[in-house]
Amino acid sequence: MSGAASAAGARAAADHEELGLGHVLAAAAVGAGLTLADPGPVGSGSVLSDAQARRAAQAWGIAQSAPTVLVLVDGLGLEQLLERRGHAPTLRAWLAGAQADGRDPRLSTCLPSTTAAAITTLGTTAPPGATGMVGYSVLSPLLGPSLPAGTVPHPDQLLSLIAWQGAGLDPRAWQDVPCVFERLRTEPQAEPPDEPLAVSIGPARFAGSGLTEAGLRGARHVGADRLENRPALAARALRQGAPLVYLYVGELDHAGHLHGWRSPQWLTRLEHLDAAMADLERRVPPGTRIILTADHGMVDTDASHRIDLSAEPDLARGIVAVAGEPRFTHLHVADSDPDLAERVAKRYRQALGDRAAWVGTREQVGALMGPLGERARGVVGDVVVVMDGAWVLVDPRVHAPAAIAMPGVHGGLTRAETGIPLLIAG
Repeated sequence: MSGAASAAGARAAADHEELGLGHVLAAAAVGAGLTLADPGPVGSGSVLSDAQARRAAQAWGIAQSAPTVLVLVDGLGLEQLLERRGHAPTLRAWLAGAQADGRDPRLSTCLPSTTAAAITTLGTTAPPGATGMVGYSVLSPLLGPSLPAGTVPHPDQLLSLIAWQGAGLDPRAWQDVPCVFERLRTEPQAEPPDEPLAVSIGPARFAGSGLTEAGLRGARHVGADRLENRPALAARALRQGAPLVYLYVGELDHAGHLHGWRSPQWLTRLEHLDAAMADLERRVPPGTRIILTADHGMVDTDASHRIDLSAEPDLARGIVAVAGEPRFTHLHVADSDPDLAERVAKRYRQALGDRAAWVGTREQVGALMGPLGERARGVVGDVVVVMDGAWVLVDPRVHAPAAIAMPGVHGGLTRAETGIPLLIAG
């Protein structure tokens, strides 16, 4: 497809619907020659249809059937990649290819811009308001949604949507919006396949994990703890007949959280990622399409941009649980009282000023994360606070010291966090 035709297709699709992270896996699947089955009543109205996926694939120039590898790089924001592209010759060439084709390599992730929410949006095509995957952690559905006055925020109140440890909840039942991998068929009206049609490659511990079961169930998992081993496994899966391979890279995000994205450690991980993508490009069969995207970007913070809500009476008063993460915080008020929630939101707006990008109640937050379904309404905070710039909102009663001191963070509304790459090679 010529650059002019590709750009025209993208504009035509954009006239009908804004393309974002939730379109990527579905578009990759139909571009791999597969079909998306009807999601059924649970997903009706919240997930993409096969026709919508095909419009997205057409807009991005990937509608022609080809074996496909979708690479999801945890924590690689487009702004970070552009600033450090001199250290990533393979990704730099893919960026240049997008520009030559007239395609904007920038895509938007969901809100909150965090892994549990974004991976599930990628995997289901639905926004967090529909899936209930609304942050790193939520008030446990076994406790909430209402806690009495006098309750003190504590980590035992929370369910981690990454780990799901000790939750006593089935992730498949709790997050019941169907996943793209579950909906894959070889042709329209076909029966569900006996074996998965897609292969997922990532750390071995991800097989059957809570987040995998909630957001990416339905693929055959191949464990590979070392990034260097994943390209060969992806190429092998394609040669064995898999039309679609999902390849996860989490090392960059880990380095960013531990050291900040401007650190030498983050840069080293970017160079390792670039080398792995060059290896992947060499190994895959001819005619393979490689798509690279991310779940979120990152901002760096420090102690001078840290607000301890427990140390400020106007911020702590009336709060019985603190969930989410320091950039996108869910505050639960006593008895889930809507009048109290309004008063708390007003206090936070006044106290935080321009250090907060958005403060609102549960009734208002659907504007950020999509209309709230039943499961989301049960766990979203009575008040939601989104921090701006490099600011974070922490609570030592809930957050571990290492989490409070973390230099690399995400979850917010800034372009550095929400802008992700969409690069296509092959």
